[in-house]
Amino acid sequence: MRMHTSAHLLSAIFNKETGALITGNQIEPEKSRIDFSLEDFDRERMLGYCRQANEAIAKNPPVKTYFMKREEALQIPGITKLASAAPPDVKELRIVEIEGLDLQADGGVHVKSLGEIGRIDPLKFENKGKSNRRLYFMIP
Repeated sequence: MRMHTSAHLLSAIFNKETGALITGNQIEPEKSRIDFSLEDFDRERMLGYCRQANEAIAKNPPVKTYFMKREEALQIPGITKLASAAPPDVKELRIVEIEGLDLQADGGVHVKSLGEIGRIDPLKFENKGKSNRRLYFMIP
């Protein structure tokens, strides 16, 4: 739950700051990775986005889940941050909202507030091609 919510938070910040979408990910209990559609490979900026995530965690906003009619949800800009995936073809979508920070269609498990995450530690950044940047991170 902590890793999954962390991935939401990071994707929201990267998307807000750069417009990047998620091109791949692997969420695991010990270490996770997210690939972003980013042109520039700037480690300092990426570290700054991780710092923003930890600042948001320190403020401890609630994380809420609820359902919304598909047609209504798909009207919301940024409701999905996956580069090549559309939400399932169902009448209602499950929405995960990090209050004041993010709103995404998602079916996974999440914490009830960001403070439960603790801290995100970025481990490594990789250049994975022309427009693909990878972030490895863990939660100690």
